[in-house]
Amino acid sequence: MAQRRMALSAGMAALVGAIVLATLLCAPSRALAVKRAGAFWSGLSREQKTDLILGIFDGFNLNENILGITLKNEYTICTDIMESIMRQSDAFFAGMPAGRIVTALDAFYTDRKNRNIPVSWGLWVVVRQNRKDPTVGDFLRELRALYP
Repeated sequence: MAQRRMALSAGMAALVGAIVLATLLCAPSRALAVKRAGAFWSGLSREQKTDLILGIFDGFNLNENILGITLKNEYTICTDIMESIMRQSDAFFAGMPAGRIVTALDAFYTDRKNRNIPVSWGLWVVVRQNRKDPTVGDFLRELRALYP
């Protein structure tokens, strides 16, 4: 039993480590993210906006694939956790194709208080608003404070 708990703890530590590593490798720098905020968004054509959102989705997929391969090959105990995360991500974005996100972000950036929020965070806001997430207001206030 103690060995199983140690294996589980080691597996969870590996999972957290893999997530942090993948996030650092796949996430743009904070400076780049700030440059890709409201003014940047407003300067793009509809096609460019759609391409950007599709690129973000590709980044999500790459991140999931890297984690999935690493965990399946090295830490089989975490496979169920990774598969659950992938299912939850798919469910979270259900009903929000790229075109609908583009339209929602266009509306999001018409509010001047949102102009400095990076597109990557704006995406989370509009998807959470679509899902009627009761905590999205608090989340948006935090983002506005972080990106005044």
